[in-house]
Amino acid sequence: MELLVGAGVAVDPVVMNEELSLIPGSVRKRLLVDGRCSLVSPLDKELDQSLEEMRGASAIGTTKRGIGPSYALRALRLSPRVSDLAGPFDFTPIISFYRKFGLDPSGLLDWAGQSLELLSGLTGDVGARVEEVCDKGGSVLYESSQGTLLDLTHGSYPFVTSTHTIVSYIPAALGIPPSYSGEPLGVMKCYTTRVGGGPFPTEEKSSVADTIRSVGNEYGATTGRPRRIGWLDLVALKYAIRLNGVKNVAVSKLDVLSGVREFRVCVAYEIGGSETTDFHRALPHLDKIRPVYETPFSLHGATFDGAMSSEGKKFVDYIEEQLGVRVSLVSHGEERSRTIEL
Repeated sequence: MELLVGAGVAVDPVVMNEELSLIPGSVRKRLLVDGRCSLVSPLDKELDQSLEEMRGASAIGTTKRGIGPSYALRALRLSPRVSDLAGPFDFTPIISFYRKFGLDPSGLLDWAGQSLELLSGLTGDVGARVEEVCDKGGSVLYESSQGTLLDLTHGSYPFVTSTHTIVSYIPAALGIPPSYSGEPLGVMKCYTTRVGGGPFPTEEKSSVADTIRSVGNEYGATTGRPRRIGWLDLVALKYAIRLNGVKNVAVSKLDVLSGVREFRVCVAYEIGGSETTDFHRALPHLDKIRPVYETPFSLHGATFDGAMSSEGKKFVDYIEEQLGVRVSLVSHGEERSRTIEL
């Protein structure tokens, strides 16, 4: 198995090296980083922190890992890419930029040299490698981060991430023809979560949310922050399914709700006294809408001992009917053995 980091990824060479040190050395031999990747410098992290402070009460809740500034400086044609580290690259404009923001860029060139050393022997053309694997009949699993509603263009802007998270970005981010993108599999929980600030129509703040968070281990993978918990939102899910062209979905964490007596599903939004199931129409009003709920059944007490319980089957049937998709995978625990293929 190869590990490929596509051109659409922002790479922090120092952090990547720290992560590689935690896993067997053989992994490094199977890693390829595209030379067109953006780079994240220590100054990008400082700038990220400053921007969050500048937003005040409207802070987005970023990880402060410098991802946003990295992409922004790439769009401004100021920052180096991975392949630029080998030179020649003129660092004068980006040094001037950082100084205008009151940051000290004196260590930037040393960081660039260290990054070049850390990435030595790891860079190449990931898009070409993906095409080669596909042409030989191999399999490629494309993995992005974040969810549809954090997409820079189509999500709940400005409370979004710094790039695109939808399926159609795969060929652009990798540098491959759209025909190599394959069939998307939508992944959803049986409830909704969000990390950071921004509107969250179905958010639940009672002890029920605390239970779900605890049982489901809902804490940010990068920062460890507790995730915000909400009920299943069919309006948002239908929007995500349409944007990504999803026909099959994998449903995760059914076991988490087996200990919760209440189970609510948002089927529409109420805006100004009228109901809608059009998420695009609701986008400008997400912080003001009232969710319209159904309580179709309960997953309380459901058991998952090698097979789907009747409660689980009801949930699967309900999702397929409401969303117009096929549920092909259901997980009811973290172990691989607790994933059912339907």
